[in-house]
Amino acid sequence: MMTKKLLGDAVKEERLRRNLSQNTLAELVHVSLRTISDIENYNGNPCFENLLLLASFLNLSIDAMIPGRIEPIDPTMKQIIVELGQCSEETKRLALGALRGIISAASEK
Repeated sequence: MMTKKLLGDAVKEERLRRNLSQNTLAELVHVSLRTISDIENYNGNPCFENLLLLASFLNLSIDAMIPGRIEPIDPTMKQIIVELGQCSEETKRLALGALRGIISAASEK
C-alpha cells in the first residue's frame, strides 16, 4: 500500500503542478482516465507499460515511488546509480567513502 500511495501522490502532485486535469494527462500519455484515477486514488495495479509512460511524461523516475524518494533524479545521478548497481557491496562501501571525501573537500573551497 505504501508504494501505491507514493506512486499516486507523486503522479497527482506533478499533474497538479503542471495544471493538468486527470483527463488531459490521460490523453497526453495515451492511457485511460481510469488508469490515472486508480493510480491517484491508490487503487488497482497499473501495468508496467503505463507506469513507464507516466514516469517518462512527468519526468519521474520509477524509483521515485520508493519511500523517501519523491523528486525526479537527474541524469548524472541516474548514471551513478547504474554504475554502483554493477559493483560488489565492498566496492559500493569504498565508493561511498570516496564520495564523502570528495564532497567534504569540495565544500571546504
